[in-house]
Amino acid sequence: MFTPPIPKPTSPRFLLNYRFWLHVTGWLAFFASPLILPLPIFKQLPQYYVNYLFITRTFVNLILIGVFYLNLHYLTPQLLSTKNTLRFFLCLPLLFLMVLLLDYLLLQAVRADLRMYLSKTEGNDPFLQEVLAGDFLAPQQLLANLVLFALIFLSSSLWAVLTDRLDQQQFNQQILYEKTSAELAVLRLQISPHFLFNTLNNIRWLARIKSDQAETSVMELSEILRYMLYHVVHHQVALLDEVKNLKRYVNLQKLRLHPKAEVQLICVDFDQDIKIEPLLFMPFVENAFKFGVHSEEPSKVAINLSVKDRELIFTCTNQCFDFADDELIKGTGQGLLNVQRRLELYYPQTHTLIIRNDQKLFSVLLRLNLKHG
Repeated sequence: MFTPPIPKPTSPRFLLNYRFWLHVTGWLAFFASPLILPLPIFKQLPQYYVNYLFITRTFVNLILIGVFYLNLHYLTPQLLSTKNTLRFFLCLPLLFLMVLLLDYLLLQAVRADLRMYLSKTEGNDPFLQEVLAGDFLAPQQLLANLVLFALIFLSSSLWAVLTDRLDQQQFNQQILYEKTSAELAVLRLQISPHFLFNTLNNIRWLARIKSDQAETSVMELSEILRYMLYHVVHHQVALLDEVKNLKRYVNLQKLRLHPKAEVQLICVDFDQDIKIEPLLFMPFVENAFKFGVHSEEPSKVAINLSVKDRELIFTCTNQCFDFADDELIKGTGQGLLNVQRRLELYYPQTHTLIIRNDQKLFSVLLRLNLKHG
């Protein structure tokens, strides 16, 4: 049988109760099955024989219940795990012979009691004489035991197969979840060092020219790092916090810009309850400052973020200065591929990402459906 190498999630309490009561209801119906016979049949049987019938069948039914759980928890799971059909089908006749033997022993005990009863009453009950003369290998008795045994064995096998398939499906979902979580963690780690490397270079440049803005840049960087350490670890963050972090990053980049460079950041007020996957916008903005700002010529970076009818719209536009198309793709490929993969993982079928590059203008349009994200 399939055995997951990691602990399976705890089953909900209602599911456990459902399975428990399903077993209880099934066995109650199984034990009560003789009572569905027409009432005149019971009236034709002597009372002592009805009592013996219920006592003996109760013992046999308990044995069949044992066969049910033996097959449910051991035989069929072993067959699914080892594919050893020979051992499985060898166990079938052995278990059936065991049931027949126990049924025979119980029948012999009943007959001994009935003979004792007959000797005490000195009666000549034709029905009792017929019972005492019954054959162990009577076709009707064999057929009844075979049908009952087959129903018990088939039902437990089907239950075991269904349980195994459900466990397999649940485990596959758990594996997919763990794989996705691990992949997203790696993608985030790929973003953070890249951003940190570029920012430290900016701070080094400010320190080299002995700019008074170096201290401000260090404070901005510390706030950004604090955000990454304590907020990005969550699957989702408040959009307001993400926007604050984005503004800190833009302010940090402005410290080194040429006076002719223009940065436009427009973010409307958002509801506090709006949450998104963290660091979705940072790669695009970082790309805009890396390739869209010239050290001497006028340049402009435009960033807009808005939410309307639970749809988030993010645009980022920048000029391109003296970069060949293959060089631009090579320089921005890592960050853009990371964010594209994260969008596919967290917003499947609920996002639109359009990236355009006409050699002079590089633009990004991202739409997120927050109703399903």
